[in-house]
Amino acid sequence: MTPRSSLSFDAEALGRLTTTLAGVRSAFEAADSVACSPEHLGHARLSGRVESFSTSWNDTRRELADSIGGLGTSATSIAEGFAEADEGLAATFAGDEATS
Repeated sequence: MTPRSSLSFDAEALGRLTTTLAGVRSAFEAADSVACSPEHLGHARLSGRVESFSTSWNDTRRELADSIGGLGTSATSIAEGFAEADEGLAATFAGDEATS
């Protein structure tokens, strides 16, 4: 007897993942940049360092938001691919049963 293989996936989990990733991306995109004047920090060099970090973090945050968006798109595509495969297999099995 030939062993049977099985494949399962959790469509609801993929849906939740997509929703979560969309929320994380929105949070990254909505985050405000940090701006400080030297008088707020007490020293011009410290203010410059904070501003430099802020600029770098804003760039990194945008890159992360784009990457997270890509993950969400991939998760959606995976869910759709599994759903299409499942529907195709179900139709094939239904056709096989009808001809038996």
